[in-house]
Amino acid sequence: MSMTSQTQRWLDSTLKMLGCVKDLTHSKCKAPVKEELASALHGALVHISKLIEEVRRLTEESAELEEKLEESMETSVHLSQASGETLVLQQKLLDSQETVVQLQKQLLDSKEEQLRAVTTSVKTSVQETVKEEFKTYSSVVKSGQQQRTPVTPTNIVSVVKKVVEEEDRSRNIMVFGLLEGESEDLTKKVGDVMEKIGEKPRMEMCRVGKAKDGKPRPVKITLSSSLNVSQILSKSRRLGETALYKTVFLSPDRSYEQRAEHRTLVVDLKRRKTAEPNKRHFIRNGTVNSVEKTAAQL
Repeated sequence: MSMTSQTQRWLDSTLKMLGCVKDLTHSKCKAPVKEELASALHGALVHISKLIEEVRRLTEESAELEEKLEESMETSVHLSQASGETLVLQQKLLDSQETVVQLQKQLLDSKEEQLRAVTTSVKTSVQETVKEEFKTYSSVVKSGQQQRTPVTPTNIVSVVKKVVEEEDRSRNIMVFGLLEGESEDLTKKVGDVMEKIGEKPRMEMCRVGKAKDGKPRPVKITLSSSLNVSQILSKSRRLGETALYKTVFLSPDRSYEQRAEHRTLVVDLKRRKTAEPNKRHFIRNGTVNSVEKTAAQL
């Protein structure tokens, strides 16, 4: 029962006790006796006490509600801030994903470009080799020799195979003079050599040839492209400047015919060094070259 209803009931009972009909006018109320007045006054005080208690309770509830409202508002502010941070993180994630997509596209474009370069190189090499073969056939016919080599599909396949093998060798480097052990860590050994010339390429490696007492077998390194081979070979002279790798040298992966030609060039190089010690001699583009030494080299 609400406090308003209780108050109304108390008022009605008090009026009835005083002999009043509907209001408190003196003419409509009988003269109360002392006991009745005391009882009415006591009832009024009790009722006022209840009203005060109810007001106190409502005040406390109001304070609690205000505190909860403040907490709710703080929580709302925190949620709003968290929502803003979440949006920022989502945007950063989207930006990162877009960057990854762009890098993947660049990688695909680079692979396609390398593939086109390799394809063009193979086609050009095939055409040049076939032309050389045809020139050989023509020179044989013109020289009057009886033996002729017919141009057949088998010969064409052989020429193409030769070109492909040369293309494969163009991605290889041979390392000579690198010490060999029974349980060696070849990856670390070759990595140390590359580190000395300032390179750290992705590569595969293995020893080739038969083992001989006291002589290390050469190491064949396979790289991702012939461009890497050229870059590393251009820096290989740095190995001669270190005591640890003074007897280690790098060279291209040559065919049997190319190795024979190179041996001839080396013999000529040694001869020139002995005959002309005041000049600097070197092999470049399949020939032995000689230049005057600078003052620092003398």
